[in-house]
Parts: sequence; C-alpha cells; structure tokens
Amino acid sequence: MVEEAAGLIRTRRGAGTRVAAPPPSPEHPDPARLATLARDFTSAARALGADPEAVVTAVRRALDERA
Repeated sequence: MVEEAAGLIRTRRGAGTRVAAPPPSPEHPDPARLATLARDFTSAARALGADPEAVVTAVRRALDERA
C-alpha cells in the first residue's frame, strides 16, 4: 500500500489500520533540500512569467498565511 510505504498509515495485526502521527518537524531544515525546493519553485514561477519581485512577494504571502 502506497500510503503505508509513505508512512501515512500504520497497520498492526489485530489492531487494524490507523493514520500515523505526523513525523516531528526538524529543528533546522536541510540546506540542500531547502535550496532544491527554492530552485524548483523559482523555475516554475519563471515559467509562468513571474519576475524576481513577484516570486519574492508570492513567497512572503505564503509565509504570512502560515503564521
């Protein structure tokens, strides 16, 4: 099952299937993964025609939504 392989659910014999607890958030994000995410996002945004200022504005708005 894809969900189980991804760690989203846990199955125990006799206990059934349950939604897994979310993994703990790392205190410090992996800089390499963060850089990859940033490159992927900026590439997609530029493909839409966004200039650097629009990209930064979109990121700031997204961060504000999570606050």
